[in-house]
Amino acid sequence: MKYCLDCDWHATAADEPDQHDRSRAAIDHHVETGHTIDSSESLVRPTTPDGLGPILARELVPSSD
Repeated sequence: MKYCLDCDWHATAADEPDQHDRSRAAIDHHVETGHTIDSSESLVRPTTPDGLGPILARELVPSSD
């Protein structure tokens, strides 16, 4: 599976059986949008576990200390 880290774009084997075509579609999406593409061997898009979003966001924000 190829998926975008910035929007809901994705390409799966169900959408396009040929790996080369999925890779080409991912490259095209990146070129058109500048978005970051990632790959996974899973059948569904990886997700962040519930409740971790605020924790991860807090870790990314610079401390005011």
